[in-house]
Amino acid sequence: MRINAVEKASGCGRHTIRFYEAEGLIDAPRRDSNNYRDYAPEVVDELAFIRTAQDIGFTPAEIRSIKESQRSSALDCVGGAELVDAKISEITRRITQLRQMKTLLEQMRADLVVSAVQHQLDVPVRLQRYGQAAGVTVTA
Repeated sequence: MRINAVEKASGCGRHTIRFYEAEGLIDAPRRDSNNYRDYAPEVVDELAFIRTAQDIGFTPAEIRSIKESQRSSALDCVGGAELVDAKISEITRRITQLRQMKTLLEQMRADLVVSAVQHQLDVPVRLQRYGQAAGVTVTA
């Protein structure tokens, strides 16, 4: 497959595909006599795996390690379980941080609405409920 066919089939851009190739995440394609890259059809599945792994938080180095284990048929189930466990812990930590940030932002929004009311500014209807939740009567 030429790179444009791989792009269409995988949804990855050519620069991304070449980056994955340079990083060892996919095998280098064979070269035709005209020096064009000729990718195996399986590369589309490999790219889907890489994108999914990235979406759930695996780094290129972690993905490379997984791919190398698969290539050598030395898949280490315990090591894999530890890698997944570490990823779950990281995601749990990030969720906690995001919840704290959300709480802070909600308080900041309420404080700003209260300040706007105190300064007799017009508060858009969609924001009025945040001032009311803080105990301030908001009128449009």
